[in-house]
This record gives sequence, C-alpha cells and structure tokens, in this order.
Amino acid sequence: MGRASLLCCCAATLLGSLTLFGADKPNAKAPADKSFVLSSKWAVLVNPTAKIRGRRPLPEKGLIQNFAELKFTGPKPGHPFVLGDFADDGDFALIDGALQLASGDNAVISLPEGDEFELEGVMEHLEYGGWFLAVGWGEGRGYVLSNATMKESGSPWFLSELRGGSAIPDGTQDLEHFEWLRSQPFRLSVSRKELTFEVGKRVLADHLSISNYEKGRVLLGVYNTRYGPKKLRVHSLRMRSLAEEEGKGK
Repeated sequence: MGRASLLCCCAATLLGSLTLFGADKPNAKAPADKSFVLSSKWAVLVNPTAKIRGRRPLPEKGLIQNFAELKFTGPKPGHPFVLGDFADDGDFALIDGALQLASGDNAVISLPEGDEFELEGVMEHLEYGGWFLAVGWGEGRGYVLSNATMKESGSPWFLSELRGGSAIPDGTQDLEHFEWLRSQPFRLSVSRKELTFEVGKRVLADHLSISNYEKGRVLLGVYNTRYGPKKLRVHSLRMRSLAEEEGKGK
C-alpha cells in the first residue's frame, strides 16, 4: 500500500470498526485486557474520523491506556536530549480528536500486546524534544526506538535493548539522523526477530536484528529534554498480528 493513501484507507476501514482507546487511571503495572487477542484483522486504536472538539480522557475500558508510574533507564542517562532516566509524570488524552500529551513532561501509553505484528498510522511532529516507541515490553525488558530533535545537532535515532529496566552495555545501535516534519504516515513491523520502521518514504530501520525479542507490550511515549518533551499528535493508528501471515508462508 502506498504511504500517501494510508490515511484514506484507514478512514474507510475504521468506519465499521471498534474504537480501542484506553484508560487513564494510575496503575503501577502494565495495563492489559486479557480478553483481547491481536489478530490479522486491523484493530483500530485511534480513529481519524472521530474528530470531536475539546479534550477527552482516554476511555476507561479500552486497549490504549496511560501507563502510570513507569520507570526505566535509556541509553544515555544524564544527557540533555537523548533518552536516559525516564519516570512517568503525566498522561495522554484525546484533544480535538488526536492522541497527545495532556499533562506532565514524561508520559507513555500502552498498546495491545504483540508478538509478530504491524503498527501503522499518521502522526504529526512539531518543534523539538524527545519521544520513543518500545516493543516486546514486559518486566523492564524490551527494545526501545528513541528519537530526539535538537536545534543545532539534528535529530538522531537509537535502537536500544533493555533488561532489568536499563539499557544494556553495547546494546544500542545508532541510526541515521532524520527530522520528522509535520504529519507523516509511518509503519512499524516486528517479524522473525527483526524490526522495520518507516516514516513516509524513508526507511529508518530495515530489518534490524532484535535477537532477544520476546512477545510483549507496545509502548509509545514522550520524555523531557532541555527543550521539553516532543510535541506530537497521533491522528490515526491501527495494529494487526503478522503471525498468521508468517504461518501461511512456511
């Protein structure tokens, strides 16, 4: 599917789909809905057709939830821009129909649990700050794709492996610099212990090895930097399992 047609396709798919937002109640443990199992059908997480004005908390019984009290240490603790010591102090909400930071400087949402999966949508980035995506998250382990946009030093990207709540030594890959400007379609996939990440027509991670990957939660968050947290707005988001497709190919 062409990236330019992603938003229109999402809108057509979403009209008849279940909207899967999440709760904003504080919870030290990862939010979860054990009744939901990701399948090969697209699960709509942020509906681009539901443009309700004003601010709304995330619905209490949904599949996107604020992950309160989350703490971990990224690849560069103490650095003014690169992800380091993260401690949740805020939350996300729906503002004019888009998912974005509503309070605090460090916040994260938990998406459905995935093994081999695909996540795609349209996200808007403005100004400076830091943000991240995590895959295979559970009990302080997983892989974190992080990015910081600075005024003078570009916009570096990193892929880090975490264990015990901290990035492991020599477990971070430096990716190319790329500044995400305004609204762009994106796609993240995890399959056969490899991660691929695309923004528009730019492939930032092309089947990168994540050899210790295990099934877990998918997280999206923003973190504070010298310029504050990244100002991002998620306009559409959907997710599906690739496990059935991989099985057919065997």
